[in-house]
This record gives sequence, structure tokens and C-alpha cells, in this order.
Amino acid sequence: MEPASGHLGASGRASDLIARVRAIDPHAVDALLALTLTVAALATAVARIGDHNEFREVDVPGIALVLLQTLPLAARRVAPLGVLTVIGGAIVVHSAMGYQMIEAGTFSSLVALYGAASLTDTRRAVLGLVITTGAVAGFYALNRGDYGWVDAGATGATWALAWFVGRYVRARGEQARAAGERADLLERDREVRAREAVADERARMARELHDIVGHALNLIVIQAAGAQRVLESRPHVARESLASIESVGRDALSDMERMLGVLRDRQESSPELVPQPGLLQVDSLASQASQAGLPVEVTVEGARTDLPASLDLSAYRIVQESLTNALKHSGASIARVAVRYFPNAVEVEVTDDGRGAAGQRPRDDGGGRGLIGMRERVALFGGDLTAGPMPGGGYRVHARFPLKGAAT
Repeated sequence: MEPASGHLGASGRASDLIARVRAIDPHAVDALLALTLTVAALATAVARIGDHNEFREVDVPGIALVLLQTLPLAARRVAPLGVLTVIGGAIVVHSAMGYQMIEAGTFSSLVALYGAASLTDTRRAVLGLVITTGAVAGFYALNRGDYGWVDAGATGATWALAWFVGRYVRARGEQARAAGERADLLERDREVRAREAVADERARMARELHDIVGHALNLIVIQAAGAQRVLESRPHVARESLASIESVGRDALSDMERMLGVLRDRQESSPELVPQPGLLQVDSLASQASQAGLPVEVTVEGARTDLPASLDLSAYRIVQESLTNALKHSGASIARVAVRYFPNAVEVEVTDDGRGAAGQRPRDDGGGRGLIGMRERVALFGGDLTAGPMPGGGYRVHARFPLKGAAT
């Protein structure tokens, strides 16, 4: 375990170092580079004082020209072409006046050309290449040194390579920025669609809750009226009605407490007051899917439990959505539905033998809306849902609903 921890620690330190390097101001880096090259150039010039050769003795004008070859590099991101022109002109004038070449100044011109190629558009980059070509030609034409065609060719090739590398870096940067903008746009669009999908699903669930609670209230009113009529003549019947009213009321209150916090403030009214389907109607779903061409096997494990109406409905809808997706998208030859009752939970699982490879099967027609809706339903009850391809092929949707008040 220690080597793994050490590896993770080294990786973290490397990431921190990269982050710190990226946080450095690039203008400060340019200034430091210009200062370093200036110090190197001045050191070279000072070391040549007293040399008696064919080149002109180092003096104040020569020092000034040396400074013009390196110091402007600090502003290469602000004015790439201007910096390149100043450095190239200083090198040509320095050579024309008979001074010996300063290597740091030559390297500075190489960096300036790269900057002009990587920091400007194509027209300005080509202009920078033309300026550099003129400066190189002027240097070799006016310098007193013994340079041949090989030296000139090598210099030209090196500077041309710097220019092409600069253009390549700029192109890659533009592609990366464009890709980043597209990714940001897609992410924003995905978030908007996800919010819309959740809002739509909550609206549907609100209508379903209206049906459930409306049906429960109607039952309460009817049974209360009946209990009142037989209260004196048949009190045992009245007591049964009151017990039923209590049970229905508790279920409706449980549904209200669970769902009101996530539904819309204003809901559409639904004229239907009939009970919503539940897990007892899974056999009917299976029959419908079989008639549509997808044979479905249904198994029930454990003792059936009376579930809150909203939970029963949500479990039913998950089975319904899963079978619909399997029928539409999977190309399966068979599907299996398992309903499992436990003392503290109820589970539903839908599997098929169709296309289960990742990326091969659409989740549903709504770009993920059905899956979002299923997750939303399960989350309302504090449960969990998994959906995805199975290792051996096929697709699996599994939802687990904890039962309120059950032992854990």
C-alpha cells in the first residue's frame, strides 16, 4: 500500500506543480527571458572589450544596439510584429556598423519570430516571416564574419522551423478553444434539457398525485357518509368504514408529505379520480408487451405487501418505462420482470437479452428523459436505481424502494 500512496502523492505534487506553472503570468515569463538574454548579451559584449580583430570595438552605440536585440522581447505578447521588427533591425544595424554578432541577440530574434507566428493571424504572421527573411539576408550581406552558404541555409531552416512551429501551436490553440466553447455550449444545453426533463417529470408526478389523493378523498367522503348512516343501526359496519377511512387517510397523508416538497406550486387539475396502477398490474404490462412482440416473464418473490399508492405507482411506472425501452430499442427476444418483497424494501428488476453494449442502445426517445424520470421517482422515496448493460450482454434496470418504518 505504501508504494501506491507514494505514487499518488507524487502524482498530486506533479499536478500542483503544473497548476502553479500555469498560474504564472506569461508577461512575467517574457520579462524574465528578456532580462536573462540581456545579461548574457552584455556579458558577451563586455568580454570582447580589448579584442583586436576585424570587428569594431565594443562602445556605447554597440551596447545600445545589443540592448535593442534583447530587451524588447519582454513585450512580445503586446506587440509581436513591433518587437520582431525592432530586434531584426537592431541586428542588421549592429552588423552593418561592423560589430561582431551577439548570440543572445540572435536567439532573441528566433523567439520573437516564434511569437509573431503563434500570437498573430495569418496575414501578420506572414509579414513577420518576410521581416525576418529581410533581416537574415541583411545580416549575412553586411556582416564581416566568414559565413558560407551552409551557415546561411542552416539559419534559414532554423528560423523557418520556428515559424512553422508557431503557426502549428496557434492552430492547435484555436482548435482547443473552439472545442472548449462547443463543450461548454453542449454542457449548458444538457443542463437545460435535464432541468426541463426533471420539471416535466415532476409535473407528471404532480398530476398522478392529484389522482391518488383525489381518489382517496372521494373514498373517505363516501365511507364517512355511509358510516354516518349506519352508525346507530349497524355500528360494526360503521367501525369498519372508519378503520378504512383511517388507512386511506394515512396513505394519502404519507404521499402528500413525501411529494409536496418537490412538486410544482401550481398544478394542473386532472378530471380522473380512478386509482392509479401498481405492481399488481405488472402481469397486464407483460401481456401487452408480449402481444407487441416481446415475450415477458414475470416472477414475484416474497410475500406481497400493501404499499403506499405513490410508491406502488412509481414502481409500476419504472417497469412500464423499462419494458417500453426494451420493446423499442433493444431488439431483445425475451424480457424478465422480477418483483421482490422484503421486510424493509421492495425491488423491481427488468432485464432483457438485447443490445446491451455501452453506446449501442439508446436509453429512450427523450435523450435521457425517461432515465431521469425513473431516478427522480426512486429518489423521492430515498431509494436507488441502476441502469446499464450487463457484462454478458443485454440490459438491466434495477430499482430499490425502502419501506418507511421498516426495520433496517
